[in-house]
Amino acid sequence: FSHVSGWRIIQWLFVGVFVMLFGWFAFTFVRYYRAIRSGEANPLLDQQLQTSISSQLANAHVTEEDLVRLQPLSAPAFGNPAAKLVVVEFLDFSCPYSYDAFLAVREVMQRYKDRVYFMARDFPIDELRPHASVVALAGRCAQEQGLYWPYHDKLFSNQDHQEDGDLRQYAQEAGLSVPSFDACIREKRYADRVQNEIADGLRAGVEGTPTFFFNGVRVQGALDARTFEFVLKQFLTRT
Repeated sequence: FSHVSGWRIIQWLFVGVFVMLFGWFAFTFVRYYRAIRSGEANPLLDQQLQTSISSQLANAHVTEEDLVRLQPLSAPAFGNPAAKLVVVEFLDFSCPYSYDAFLAVREVMQRYKDRVYFMARDFPIDELRPHASVVALAGRCAQEQGLYWPYHDKLFSNQDHQEDGDLRQYAQEAGLSVPSFDACIREKRYADRVQNEIADGLRAGVEGTPTFFFNGVRVQGALDARTFEFVLKQFLTRT
């Protein structure tokens, strides 16, 4: 009799565990389904991102030397210089994925500009886009006149038109002194700096654009606005 009762107990325990697991699965499925249908979130993606970020933070060994190399004072930047979170993006004005990131960054940073400092670094890939280094040089010539960000936006907003004449036209539209801009381009005044940017990127493990560094931790690839904001929040809670 005791043997039969013990077996019954095991059966009921098994059934109970099965019911609990099925209930958890059903609840999770419905929650994910509703969230995704509402367009407000993707909990599965959030969970994957959080796991990935936590793993990167746990294995990150970012030295002060790394940060100095990634965050030079000469890099164009906006946001709060005293922010605890510094985001560095290596970009290519001619890269379609950098364009996607440009849209996301501009949208999200409007909400986080008091809490985040954003810096732009050049990583033109001439092997893929032969005019890329010239376009990066034009951006530096715009920075010389204190108008990097208006010119930056012009370049990305007109990514299909980046020939020499286009670059000059955008300089005029952005309010630059065109003769000074022309002289800067003609002299290739910042060509060495662009090459140094590429070298810094390669040393930091950049393989393509865009590549982001959140307080020195690398996150590679184009991020849409929701994902970029999610990653910002994850790092802000850890600083």
